[in-house]
Amino acid sequence: MISTYAMQGDNLVLVGKSADAMPDAANVRWIDLFDPSEDEELAVERLLGLQVPTRQEMAEIEESSRLYREGEAVVMTAVVTHGAAEDRPQPAQVTFVLTRSALVTVRYADPVPFRLFAAKCQRQQEIYKSAADIFVSLIETIVDRAADLLESVAADLTTISSKLFIEDKPRRKSTTMDAILQTLIRRLGRKNMIISVLRESLQSIARVTGYARTVATDVVGESAGPRLKQIERDVRSLFEYEQQLSGEVVYLHEATLGLINLEQNRIIKVFSIAAVLFLPPTVVGTIYGMNFDYMPELDWLLGYPFALFLMALSAAVPFLWFKFKGWL
Repeated sequence: MISTYAMQGDNLVLVGKSADAMPDAANVRWIDLFDPSEDEELAVERLLGLQVPTRQEMAEIEESSRLYREGEAVVMTAVVTHGAAEDRPQPAQVTFVLTRSALVTVRYADPVPFRLFAAKCQRQQEIYKSAADIFVSLIETIVDRAADLLESVAADLTTISSKLFIEDKPRRKSTTMDAILQTLIRRLGRKNMIISVLRESLQSIARVTGYARTVATDVVGESAGPRLKQIERDVRSLFEYEQQLSGEVVYLHEATLGLINLEQNRIIKVFSIAAVLFLPPTVVGTIYGMNFDYMPELDWLLGYPFALFLMALSAAVPFLWFKFKGWL
């Protein structure tokens, strides 16, 4: 799909969503290619006279393949977090092809920042005058979305921490407790996935903004320098926050595993104590089951009750001893 934004007077307007409805190149400011077809790519290349990178080229991980100049255009590829709202975070490559007059974005996913920025363009048509303004504002929207996701992760970690350490829970069956703790581990795993993808995204954004501010100044313009520098400061602060959250995820994961181990040790302790308690009665029953020719209790009227009493006593004495020692 192709979305073309062009200047009509002093306003930036969405003029069409097809390759056939593209206006004159002089008025085009932003072309958003979402999962483009070959015909749409060719239409953009003919209109602006530039080369649109392929999906395979966007997936390259070398910095020289992600940040480079091609003629008068600057090509920059960043990673944006996609699917975090559904707890299925994935990295999505987005390529910015920026010239002095137009910006082309190429993507094969639909991350939230692009939807937010498209809606903002519809509401505030008079703000965006140049391709550089659109590029910087789009980067700002991506960073703002990353900050929102980190805040969401922090809030969820606070909830998990409260469930582990603060909330008083009634005594439950061990299987229920195990299920609760396993659910918390899965939640921590999903938050760790989001943090990992955000870390990759922030690293790529830092490289893009640094490249645009230092190498591509002639295309981006001097006026965008302070805004790009502010974005770099925001990204650094988000890096520090992300590292703090990563440490908290590790701590909560280890604490949850520790609680699971304690629960399992408690179960093993119960079985061990039960085995010790039933061992003396087993000895008594074994002795009276030997069928010797001479055993006085065999002819005694109270022999059977006496054997049962002896079994109960032999089980009660270890139980009281464990209780006295505080092992129960």
